[in-house]
Amino acid sequence: MKITINDIAKMANVSKATVSRVINNKEEGVSEETRKKILKIIDEVGYVPNSNARSITVSETKTIGLVIPDVRNLFFAELARGVEDCSSEHGYTVFLCNSDMDNYKQKIYLNALLEKRVDGIILDTSGDFKDKKFKNKFYKIDIPVILIDRKAKDLEKYKGVFIDNVEAGYKATKYLLSGGYENVAYIGGTYGIDTTMKRFEGYKKAIEEAGIELNPSYVVYGDYNIKSGYENTLSLIKKHREIKGIFAGSDIIAIGVIQALKEMNILVPDEIEVVGIDNISVSQLITPSLTTVAQPIYKIGYRACKKLINYINHKFDDGDEYLSTELIVRDSTRKRI
Repeated sequence: MKITINDIAKMANVSKATVSRVINNKEEGVSEETRKKILKIIDEVGYVPNSNARSITVSETKTIGLVIPDVRNLFFAELARGVEDCSSEHGYTVFLCNSDMDNYKQKIYLNALLEKRVDGIILDTSGDFKDKKFKNKFYKIDIPVILIDRKAKDLEKYKGVFIDNVEAGYKATKYLLSGGYENVAYIGGTYGIDTTMKRFEGYKKAIEEAGIELNPSYVVYGDYNIKSGYENTLSLIKKHREIKGIFAGSDIIAIGVIQALKEMNILVPDEIEVVGIDNISVSQLITPSLTTVAQPIYKIGYRACKKLINYINHKFDDGDEYLSTELIVRDSTRKRI
Protein backbone atom coordinates (compact mmCIF):
# COMPACT_ATOMS: atom_id res chain seq x y z
CA MET A 1 0.00 0.00 0.00
CA LYS A 2 1.30 3.46 -0.90
CA ILE A 3 2.39 5.86 1.83
CA THR A 4 0.04 8.84 1.93
CA ILE A 5 0.36 12.37 3.24
CA ASN A 6 -1.97 11.31 6.06
CA ASP A 7 0.48 8.56 7.04
CA ILE A 8 3.32 11.09 7.22
CA ALA A 9 1.17 13.38 9.38
CA LYS A 10 0.36 10.56 11.82
CA MET A 11 4.01 9.47 12.06
CA ALA A 12 5.07 13.04 12.82
CA ASN A 13 2.07 13.67 15.08
CA VAL A 14 1.19 16.81 13.15
CA SER A 15 -1.65 17.92 10.87
CA LYS A 16 -1.88 17.08 7.19
CA ALA A 17 -1.68 20.82 6.47
CA THR A 18 1.66 21.04 8.30
CA VAL A 19 3.10 18.22 6.21
CA SER A 20 1.81 19.93 3.08
CA ARG A 21 3.54 23.19 4.05
CA VAL A 22 6.85 21.38 4.54
CA ILE A 23 6.51 19.57 1.21
CA ASN A 24 5.81 22.85 -0.55
CA ASN A 25 8.68 24.66 1.22
CA LYS A 26 6.41 27.10 3.02
CA GLU A 27 8.04 28.25 6.26
CA GLU A 28 5.04 30.03 7.82
CA GLY A 29 3.57 28.20 10.81
CA VAL A 30 6.17 25.41 10.94
CA SER A 31 9.04 25.35 13.43
CA GLU A 32 12.50 24.27 12.28
CA GLU A 33 12.37 21.31 14.65
CA THR A 34 9.05 20.11 13.18
CA ARG A 35 10.29 20.66 9.66
CA LYS A 36 13.39 18.52 10.26
CA LYS A 37 11.27 15.82 11.91
CA ILE A 38 8.89 15.62 8.93
CA LEU A 39 11.71 15.64 6.37
CA LYS A 40 13.47 12.84 8.26
CA ILE A 41 10.33 10.70 8.20
CA ILE A 42 9.81 11.41 4.49
CA ASP A 43 13.36 10.30 3.75
CA GLU A 44 13.11 7.17 5.90
CA VAL A 45 9.89 5.86 4.34
CA GLY A 46 10.80 6.83 0.77
CA TYR A 47 7.80 9.15 0.37
CA VAL A 48 7.75 10.99 -2.98
CA PRO A 49 5.47 14.07 -3.33
CA ASN A 50 3.13 14.19 -6.30
CA SER A 51 4.57 16.62 -8.82
CA ASN A 52 1.10 17.78 -9.81
CA ALA A 53 -0.95 17.92 -6.62
CA ARG A 54 1.98 17.74 -4.18
CA SER A 55 0.03 15.17 -2.22
CA ILE A 56 -0.49 11.44 -2.31
CA THR A 57 -3.71 9.56 -2.71
CA VAL A 58 -4.38 5.89 -2.40
CA SER A 59 -6.12 5.70 -5.77
CA GLU A 60 -4.37 4.28 -8.83
CA THR A 61 -3.20 6.61 -11.57
CA LYS A 62 -3.54 3.83 -14.18
CA THR A 63 -0.09 4.73 -15.47
CA ILE A 64 3.15 2.76 -15.59
CA GLY A 65 6.68 3.85 -16.39
CA LEU A 66 8.94 2.11 -18.89
CA VAL A 67 12.66 2.94 -18.91
CA ILE A 68 14.73 1.54 -21.79
CA PRO A 69 18.35 2.20 -22.82
CA ASP A 70 17.96 3.11 -26.52
CA VAL A 71 14.65 3.70 -28.27
CA ARG A 72 16.46 3.77 -31.66
CA ASN A 73 17.50 0.13 -31.25
CA LEU A 74 14.86 -2.07 -32.90
CA PHE A 75 15.16 -4.60 -30.08
CA PHE A 76 14.00 -2.07 -27.48
CA ALA A 77 11.36 -0.67 -29.82
CA GLU A 78 9.80 -4.13 -30.13
CA LEU A 79 10.12 -4.63 -26.39
CA ALA A 80 8.27 -1.38 -25.78
CA ARG A 81 5.52 -2.39 -28.21
CA GLY A 82 4.85 -5.52 -26.17
CA VAL A 83 4.61 -3.45 -22.98
CA GLU A 84 2.35 -0.88 -24.62
CA ASP A 85 -0.05 -3.44 -26.08
CA CYS A 86 -0.45 -5.22 -22.76
CA SER A 87 -0.89 -2.00 -20.82
CA SER A 88 -3.51 -0.73 -23.25
CA GLU A 89 -5.48 -3.96 -22.96
CA HIS A 90 -5.61 -3.50 -19.18
CA GLY A 91 -6.47 0.20 -19.21
CA TYR A 92 -3.02 1.59 -18.40
CA THR A 93 -1.03 4.35 -20.06
CA VAL A 94 2.74 4.04 -20.50
CA PHE A 95 5.28 6.80 -19.86
CA LEU A 96 8.26 5.87 -22.07
CA CYS A 97 11.70 7.06 -20.95
CA ASN A 98 14.92 6.66 -22.96
CA SER A 99 18.03 6.57 -20.74
CA ASP A 100 20.63 6.43 -23.55
CA MET A 101 22.59 3.98 -21.35
CA ASP A 102 23.31 6.92 -19.05
CA ASN A 103 23.02 6.28 -15.31
CA TYR A 104 22.35 9.94 -14.57
CA LYS A 105 19.51 10.13 -17.11
CA GLN A 106 18.13 6.88 -15.72
CA LYS A 107 18.06 8.38 -12.22
CA ILE A 108 16.35 11.56 -13.47
CA TYR A 109 13.66 9.57 -15.26
CA LEU A 110 13.05 7.24 -12.33
CA ASN A 111 12.67 10.25 -10.04
CA ALA A 112 10.22 11.81 -12.48
CA LEU A 113 8.16 8.62 -12.67
CA LEU A 114 7.99 8.43 -8.88
CA GLU A 115 6.83 12.02 -8.69
CA LYS A 116 4.20 11.31 -11.34
CA ARG A 117 2.90 8.61 -8.98
CA VAL A 118 2.95 5.86 -11.57
CA ASP A 119 1.46 2.60 -10.31
CA GLY A 120 4.55 0.63 -11.28
CA ILE A 121 7.81 0.71 -13.25
CA ILE A 122 9.33 -1.60 -15.87
CA LEU A 123 13.08 -1.06 -15.96
CA ASP A 124 15.61 -2.14 -18.60
CA THR A 125 18.51 -0.90 -16.55
CA SER A 126 21.48 1.07 -17.86
CA GLY A 127 23.67 -0.60 -15.26
CA ASP A 128 24.35 -0.50 -11.55
CA PHE A 129 23.22 2.58 -9.62
CA LYS A 130 26.18 4.93 -9.15
CA ASP A 131 24.34 7.26 -6.77
CA LYS A 132 24.12 5.32 -3.51
CA LYS A 133 21.78 7.85 -1.90
CA PHE A 134 19.35 7.45 -4.79
CA LYS A 135 19.74 3.68 -4.66
CA ASN A 136 18.69 3.69 -1.00
CA LYS A 137 15.75 5.94 -1.80
CA PHE A 138 14.70 3.77 -4.73
CA TYR A 139 14.85 0.64 -2.60
CA LYS A 140 12.35 2.18 -0.18
CA ILE A 141 9.64 2.93 -2.73
CA ASP A 142 6.39 1.07 -2.22
CA ILE A 143 5.34 0.54 -5.83
CA PRO A 144 6.14 -2.57 -7.89
CA VAL A 145 9.25 -2.59 -10.08
CA ILE A 146 9.78 -5.25 -12.74
CA LEU A 147 13.11 -5.72 -14.52
CA ILE A 148 13.17 -6.59 -18.19
CA ASP A 149 15.90 -7.97 -20.48
CA ARG A 150 18.80 -7.57 -18.04
CA LYS A 151 19.64 -7.78 -14.37
CA ALA A 152 21.92 -5.55 -12.25
CA LYS A 153 23.73 -6.37 -9.03
CA ASP A 154 22.20 -3.34 -7.30
CA LEU A 155 18.67 -4.51 -8.12
CA GLU A 156 18.64 -8.11 -6.91
CA LYS A 157 15.43 -7.61 -4.92
CA TYR A 158 13.39 -6.99 -8.08
CA LYS A 159 12.02 -9.78 -10.26
CA GLY A 160 11.63 -9.70 -14.01
CA VAL A 161 11.32 -11.35 -17.42
CA PHE A 162 14.46 -12.47 -19.25
CA ILE A 163 16.05 -15.09 -21.45
CA ASP A 164 18.91 -17.38 -20.43
CA ASN A 165 21.74 -15.34 -21.95
CA VAL A 166 24.36 -17.95 -21.10
CA GLU A 167 22.41 -20.54 -23.07
CA ALA A 168 21.88 -18.10 -25.95
CA GLY A 169 25.61 -17.35 -26.17
CA TYR A 170 26.35 -21.06 -25.99
CA LYS A 171 23.93 -21.86 -28.83
CA ALA A 172 25.41 -19.22 -31.11
CA THR A 173 29.03 -20.19 -30.47
CA LYS A 174 28.42 -23.93 -30.67
CA TYR A 175 26.80 -23.51 -34.07
CA LEU A 176 29.80 -21.56 -35.35
CA LEU A 177 32.16 -24.21 -34.00
CA SER A 178 30.16 -26.90 -35.76
CA GLY A 179 31.58 -25.50 -39.01
CA GLY A 180 34.77 -27.39 -38.21
CA TYR A 181 37.16 -24.61 -37.20
CA GLU A 182 38.44 -23.23 -33.93
CA ASN A 183 38.99 -19.51 -34.50
CA VAL A 184 35.71 -17.99 -33.30
CA ALA A 185 35.54 -14.46 -31.88
CA TYR A 186 33.04 -12.70 -29.62
CA ILE A 187 32.19 -9.05 -30.26
CA GLY A 188 30.10 -8.04 -27.28
CA GLY A 189 28.11 -5.00 -26.23
CA THR A 190 28.79 -2.80 -23.22
CA TYR A 191 31.28 -4.37 -20.83
CA GLY A 192 29.83 -5.13 -17.40
CA ILE A 193 26.19 -5.17 -18.52
CA ASP A 194 24.46 -8.40 -17.48
CA THR A 195 23.49 -9.45 -21.01
CA THR A 196 26.99 -8.83 -22.35
CA MET A 197 28.76 -10.82 -19.68
CA LYS A 198 26.26 -13.71 -19.63
CA ARG A 199 26.56 -14.09 -23.40
CA PHE A 200 30.33 -14.18 -22.99
CA GLU A 201 29.89 -16.94 -20.42
CA GLY A 202 27.95 -18.95 -23.01
CA TYR A 203 30.64 -18.28 -25.61
CA LYS A 204 33.34 -19.38 -23.19
CA LYS A 205 31.40 -22.51 -22.24
CA ALA A 206 31.09 -23.62 -25.87
CA ILE A 207 34.77 -22.90 -26.58
CA GLU A 208 35.98 -24.87 -23.55
CA GLU A 209 33.52 -27.70 -24.16
CA ALA A 210 35.04 -28.09 -27.64
CA GLY A 211 38.48 -28.51 -26.06
CA ILE A 212 39.74 -25.19 -27.42
CA GLU A 213 41.88 -22.82 -25.38
CA LEU A 214 40.15 -19.45 -25.03
CA ASN A 215 42.06 -16.71 -26.84
CA PRO A 216 41.46 -13.42 -24.93
CA SER A 217 42.40 -11.37 -28.00
CA TYR A 218 39.36 -12.82 -29.80
CA VAL A 219 37.05 -11.16 -27.27
CA VAL A 220 36.21 -7.45 -27.61
CA TYR A 221 33.53 -5.18 -26.15
CA GLY A 222 31.91 -1.96 -27.25
CA ASP A 223 28.31 -0.78 -27.34
CA TYR A 224 25.01 -2.13 -28.58
CA ASN A 225 25.02 -0.26 -31.88
CA ILE A 226 26.05 -0.71 -35.53
CA LYS A 227 29.06 1.61 -35.29
CA SER A 228 30.55 -0.41 -32.44
CA GLY A 229 30.18 -3.67 -34.35
CA TYR A 230 31.70 -2.09 -37.44
CA GLU A 231 34.72 -0.52 -35.71
CA ASN A 232 35.48 -3.53 -33.53
CA THR A 233 35.39 -5.82 -36.56
CA LEU A 234 37.81 -3.68 -38.56
CA SER A 235 40.25 -3.64 -35.64
CA LEU A 236 39.85 -7.33 -34.79
CA ILE A 237 40.20 -8.75 -38.30
CA LYS A 238 43.21 -6.56 -39.13
CA LYS A 239 44.97 -8.20 -36.18
CA HIS A 240 43.52 -11.69 -36.59
CA ARG A 241 42.80 -12.54 -40.20
CA GLU A 242 42.69 -16.21 -39.18
CA ILE A 243 39.27 -15.75 -37.53
CA LYS A 244 36.59 -17.81 -39.26
CA GLY A 245 33.53 -17.11 -37.14
CA ILE A 246 32.14 -14.14 -35.21
CA PHE A 247 29.46 -14.29 -32.53
CA ALA A 248 28.04 -10.77 -32.30
CA GLY A 249 26.42 -9.85 -28.98
CA SER A 250 23.28 -8.55 -30.72
CA ASP A 251 21.81 -8.33 -34.22
CA ILE A 252 22.51 -4.59 -34.28
CA ILE A 253 26.19 -5.31 -33.59
CA ALA A 254 26.12 -8.08 -36.24
CA ILE A 255 24.90 -5.63 -38.88
CA GLY A 256 28.01 -3.53 -38.19
CA VAL A 257 30.15 -6.68 -38.34
CA ILE A 258 28.85 -7.64 -41.78
CA GLN A 259 29.23 -4.05 -43.03
CA ALA A 260 32.89 -4.03 -41.98
CA LEU A 261 33.60 -7.44 -43.53
CA LYS A 262 32.09 -6.31 -46.83
CA GLU A 263 34.26 -3.19 -46.76
CA MET A 264 37.30 -5.42 -46.24
CA ASN A 265 36.22 -7.59 -49.22
CA ILE A 266 35.77 -10.60 -46.94
CA LEU A 267 32.97 -12.88 -48.07
CA VAL A 268 30.22 -13.79 -45.60
CA PRO A 269 29.78 -16.70 -45.00
CA ASP A 270 32.44 -18.20 -47.31
CA GLU A 271 35.39 -16.70 -45.44
CA ILE A 272 33.89 -15.64 -42.11
CA GLU A 273 30.55 -16.73 -40.66
CA VAL A 274 28.48 -14.42 -38.46
CA VAL A 275 25.81 -15.19 -35.86
CA GLY A 276 23.85 -12.57 -33.94
CA ILE A 277 21.28 -12.66 -31.17
CA ASP A 278 17.77 -11.12 -30.96
CA ASN A 279 16.09 -11.74 -34.35
CA ILE A 280 15.04 -8.12 -34.86
CA SER A 281 12.91 -7.50 -37.94
CA VAL A 282 15.75 -6.37 -40.21
CA SER A 283 17.93 -9.41 -39.49
CA GLN A 284 16.29 -11.33 -42.32
CA LEU A 285 16.33 -8.35 -44.69
CA ILE A 286 20.05 -7.53 -44.72
CA THR A 287 22.42 -9.20 -47.20
CA PRO A 288 23.35 -11.86 -46.35
CA SER A 289 20.40 -12.53 -44.06
CA LEU A 290 21.56 -13.05 -40.50
CA THR A 291 21.76 -16.32 -38.62
CA THR A 292 20.67 -15.44 -35.09
CA VAL A 293 19.51 -16.72 -31.73
CA ALA A 294 15.95 -15.44 -31.63
CA GLN A 295 14.50 -13.89 -28.51
CA PRO A 296 10.71 -13.61 -28.16
CA ILE A 297 11.15 -9.84 -27.90
CA TYR A 298 7.51 -8.78 -28.06
CA LYS A 299 6.51 -11.53 -25.64
CA ILE A 300 9.16 -10.44 -23.12
CA GLY A 301 7.69 -6.93 -23.10
CA TYR A 302 4.13 -8.21 -22.89
CA ARG A 303 4.89 -10.67 -20.09
CA ALA A 304 6.80 -8.05 -18.09
CA CYS A 305 3.83 -5.70 -18.28
CA LYS A 306 1.39 -8.46 -17.30
CA LYS A 307 3.64 -9.35 -14.37
CA LEU A 308 3.75 -5.71 -13.25
CA ILE A 309 -0.04 -5.33 -13.44
CA ASN A 310 -0.44 -8.50 -11.40
CA TYR A 311 1.92 -7.08 -8.78
CA ILE A 312 0.01 -3.79 -8.75
CA ASN A 313 -3.10 -5.84 -7.97
CA HIS A 314 -1.25 -7.80 -5.25
CA LYS A 315 -1.12 -11.01 -7.30
CA PHE A 316 2.43 -12.16 -6.71
CA ASP A 317 4.25 -15.11 -8.29
CA ASP A 318 7.40 -17.15 -7.74
CA GLY A 319 9.79 -14.58 -9.18
CA ASP A 320 11.85 -14.36 -12.35
CA GLU A 321 10.48 -15.68 -15.62
CA TYR A 322 12.76 -16.98 -18.36
CA LEU A 323 11.51 -17.34 -21.94
CA SER A 324 13.07 -19.74 -24.44
CA THR A 325 15.30 -18.85 -27.40
CA GLU A 326 15.69 -20.47 -30.82
CA LEU A 327 18.57 -20.63 -33.28
CA ILE A 328 17.42 -19.44 -36.69
CA VAL A 329 19.84 -20.34 -39.50
CA ARG A 330 20.07 -17.98 -42.46
CA ASP A 331 22.67 -16.99 -45.05
CA SER A 332 25.40 -15.46 -42.86
CA THR A 333 26.55 -19.00 -42.00
CA ARG A 334 27.36 -21.88 -44.32
CA LYS A 335 24.98 -24.78 -44.58
CA ARG A 336 25.75 -27.70 -42.29
CA ILE A 337 25.54 -31.22 -43.64
